[in-house]
Amino acid sequence: MVTVRRLFLVSALILLVPVPGTGAERGSALAAAAPAPRAAGAASASGRAALLASRPVPPRTQPAALAGNELLVALGDGGALRIGPGGRPESGEPAVAAALARFGLDRAAALGRPRKGAASAPRFLALTSRRADFDPLEAAQVLRATGRFRAVCPNYRLHVFPTLPNDHYLYLQWYVSDPGDADVDLPEAWDLERGGSNTTIGIMDTGVDTGHPDLASRIWINPGETPGNGLDDDGNGYVDDVKGWDFGNDDADPNPEPVYDAETGIDVGFHGTFVAGIACASTGNVEGIAGAGWNCRVVPLKVANAAGEITSEAVAAAFLYAADMGVSVLNMSLGSAAAPGVPEFFQALVDVADSAGVLCVASAGNDGSNTPTYPAACNHVLAVAALDDAGARADFSNYGSWVDIAAPGASMWSSICRNYVVDDYSQVFYLYLWYWDGEHPYMYGDGTSFACPLVSGVAGLLRHRAPSLPPDLAAQHLIATGDPLPGLEVGPKLNAYRAVSAPLVAVDEAPAGALGLGRVAPNPFRSSTLLEFTTAASGRVRLSIYDLAGRRVREIVDEALPAGRHARAWNGTSSDGARLASGVYVAVLESGGGTARQKLVLLR
Repeated sequence: MVTVRRLFLVSALILLVPVPGTGAERGSALAAAAPAPRAAGAASASGRAALLASRPVPPRTQPAALAGNELLVALGDGGALRIGPGGRPESGEPAVAAALARFGLDRAAALGRPRKGAASAPRFLALTSRRADFDPLEAAQVLRATGRFRAVCPNYRLHVFPTLPNDHYLYLQWYVSDPGDADVDLPEAWDLERGGSNTTIGIMDTGVDTGHPDLASRIWINPGETPGNGLDDDGNGYVDDVKGWDFGNDDADPNPEPVYDAETGIDVGFHGTFVAGIACASTGNVEGIAGAGWNCRVVPLKVANAAGEITSEAVAAAFLYAADMGVSVLNMSLGSAAAPGVPEFFQALVDVADSAGVLCVASAGNDGSNTPTYPAACNHVLAVAALDDAGARADFSNYGSWVDIAAPGASMWSSICRNYVVDDYSQVFYLYLWYWDGEHPYMYGDGTSFACPLVSGVAGLLRHRAPSLPPDLAAQHLIATGDPLPGLEVGPKLNAYRAVSAPLVAVDEAPAGALGLGRVAPNPFRSSTLLEFTTAASGRVRLSIYDLAGRRVREIVDEALPAGRHARAWNGTSSDGARLASGVYVAVLESGGGTARQKLVLLR
């Protein structure tokens, strides 16, 4: 795969020649030599397959790299750590104080910003050492060993999961409507639900072009802020956060800047705008593309800084902002492989967002493996895999029991930023590999990054339709209404129509009669549940668990039992011990020719 990518790079460099003029003139000059965008009649499955084959695969998840001499801590119960005079960390516990002194951790700052008048202490802190020999990994390990923190994590650099390399372009959006049924039934869903301005989708990414012609009318406006007055009008700790916030540079401008991929040097600063377009581009406006969320609003949460880096510190602040501002859906087309402290720290952040009513959605990554990435693999996160236009798992997509749902993520046509001039080197890739025409801000892309906002957009429709549905049950409903994809290990395929038309996920009451499944608790459950059942006479009893496709996934009981009440536990695993994915399952009790059933909701 590396060899293929290098060949593409060499080919692109051969084509790259200096072109004088302005950015727009350079784009037009390069576009003149580029392949013309396909006509409507050319948008066939075979044409798309050929186009997909001509592009390099999305990059694999890069190892987490340290971002500096900082530790990020999620505080547990009690006062193990506080910020003292001069911003110095203080602790009354000898083990914690000794660790602070040992590693020179002499500065502390709260992550995120408290609302004006908030009495609660910070929940997340950044600790900094100025020692040249500071080892963040060792320091984190020592602090974790005190047992006084929910999580301790070095400040890592994270990565987006980008592609590397009546709406005018609706015919190019095969994932919206496809004769081969590889789409997610969005037109049928829009007949019933189109979202609303009170439903918000946070785009935690490289930034969003807030002036893009297909996004400007869909950008969230903070109703508590007066633009440009230099005041924190709503008291949330952020001055003039009218259209979101730039957590990378800590300012009020969430518009993107260049972000250069470390492996290829291509500018992927468009990533956040591309994601936002799939989730929520203005639909039915005879312009550009159709966004899945139709009338929902985009909250730009820029986490890339001026150097093109994304750190876990910036992501933490964005998480806390999304929770504080009541974002309906949080889209995270970024992440990291597991590294010391990463799963626990992300889980602590996700728990804060989930408890605030935020539905968290994250892309699974582009490694083509079953290795979990974070935050996608956290509990309370809807992890999204990518499908190709044949309805199969895209070869670059991650998979496994930790993945909850799948959506189209190959040959996706969406918006790109136009708020800054793209360098000539990157333009070649945009033009020749992703079919940008050099003028209009749209092109193709591949990756789980772009499957994720399709799910987030539909989640926005669902949250507008059922605003009282808690995040976990909203996620479960999206899973339960999906189309089964047996054998792919990516969960069901997103079905937008069923998501907004099917009755909300409910737990059946225990059936009446002598043979019955009684109390099941807890239900929904995460790690284990207890099933109580009654038999009227002694005899052979079978208690099995089935998935919604009718497959028996686990046999709990198959033995002779006396008459009376019984109980058995189920830990959410299959017959071979594999951890089953989130979903709705059915417990079936059979005895003496009678049958009883009850739904079980498994949440990961």
